[in-house]
Amino acid sequence: MTTESFNCDPFADDHYCLCCGEKNPMGLRMKFRYEDDKIISEVIIPKEFQGFADVVHGGILGTLLDEVMVNLYWLRGEKAVTVEYQVRLKAPCPVNRKVLFSAWKVETKRNIHFTEAEARLEDGMVVAEASAKCMKVK
Repeated sequence: MTTESFNCDPFADDHYCLCCGEKNPMGLRMKFRYEDDKIISEVIIPKEFQGFADVVHGGILGTLLDEVMVNLYWLRGEKAVTVEYQVRLKAPCPVNRKVLFSAWKVETKRNIHFTEAEARLEDGMVVAEASAKCMKVK
């Protein structure tokens, strides 16, 4: 599929993103802040996003890690999209608890940003890690 398949800009923000869109009634409404060279977001993931009983679904953790990694660039005015990412689930993540997501750039080669991220509970336990290739787009 090419971008010509869309009736509008496929990278337009209509504020309905599952992760950060404030208009999506089912969304998680992530908010971001920068601390030095990292982007940070704190999220309480409700039971509706569980896999096993009272444990956040691993795919949701991966989605939120992807979101924080790509927003490292978008929120600084540089359009980038994830072209590949890998998630390592390290420990069960309980629902209805604050999870701290952080991401940072490792390096850039040509038009690809190599990025890493983690999801950590308030007690410091890392529940998931991720790495991504984020490609610059026009």
